[in-house]
Amino acid sequence: MRIDIDDKEKLFIMEPSFKLQIIKVIKECLKIENISNKIEISFSIVNRETIRKINKDFRGIDKVTDVLSFPLFETQQELKNSKNAQDTIILGDIILCLDVAKEQAIEYNHSLLREICFLVAHSCFHLLGYDHMTEIEEKIMCCKQDYVLNKLNITR
Repeated sequence: MRIDIDDKEKLFIMEPSFKLQIIKVIKECLKIENISNKIEISFSIVNRETIRKINKDFRGIDKVTDVLSFPLFETQQELKNSKNAQDTIILGDIILCLDVAKEQAIEYNHSLLREICFLVAHSCFHLLGYDHMTEIEEKIMCCKQDYVLNKLNITR
């Protein structure tokens, strides 16, 4: 597994252990989806202005958000079809706003590590073809996220 990290906010200098936890979350998401291929993900940590600009440019929403996911595959079927290939599977990009993650950790009364790992799991499942546009999709995605975080003992 390869994760190209662009830590513009220097999170891993302030909290070096977070990097290992994020990698564990991504590995566990892949494991429960039975993906054992070589995987590549781009992971960026940015500030409010950067994520607002990306959100505006790519989604037409001029608003700050906590995390953005840009999956390479549009459907789970496309991803499943590529799982048989021997080549590296490029899943896509995760862009996390550290400022918003800090605010949400305080708002939800849990640690910054827990908030970041939740956002990473959430985004990773988006890269794996999941969404939450319907109530059923949301339940499935939430169950998967909770399973990963609980298994890794990253709780509130």
